[in-house]
Amino acid sequence: MIPADHHLAIEERLFRAVNVDAGSWADGVARVLSSPVFGGAVAVLLAIALWVHRRDRGWRWVLALGIALALTDALGSQVLRPLLPRARPVYALPPGTVRYLSPAANSGSIPSLHAANFFAMAVVGAAGWPALAPLLFSLATAVAWSRLYVGVHWPGDVLLGALWGSLWGLVCVNLLRRLLARSGRSP
Repeated sequence: MIPADHHLAIEERLFRAVNVDAGSWADGVARVLSSPVFGGAVAVLLAIALWVHRRDRGWRWVLALGIALALTDALGSQVLRPLLPRARPVYALPPGTVRYLSPAANSGSIPSLHAANFFAMAVVGAAGWPALAPLLFSLATAVAWSRLYVGVHWPGDVLLGALWGSLWGLVCVNLLRRLLARSGRSP
């Protein structure tokens, strides 16, 4: 099913303000930030960092990270996207009016799963190692920006993605803390 175009005028204005030619360097950075390989590499590096930093409880933090990512991505793609079908900018706007730099299927755009996954990682990572919070949230914000820059998401998509990922990150962190409290251990 091809989603319908349901974007707001303000979203289009914001999208067009970001989806501009800022040069080859910005194009390259946005492509890297939007790459699934980059997302996977960040997830693996964060898992290793949590495992090492949290020592004897590290595997629990890695499990919380993995569950947060699985829930964020699976429920986002299998539940939210079918419930909130909306065409991506590259398919909703007239041909040739969008800078389209990264592949994206003509499927629903709500939420941005890239933004959701990076914000889930940021929440879990910041809870597990607070000193990483500025880096993780800056990276998540940069990934959200990249999804507009490469032409595949509306601002509302990345905002909802950020909220969706943060929600599941918080759920997993709170579950982990409760389990550790029950076992008499601090997180």
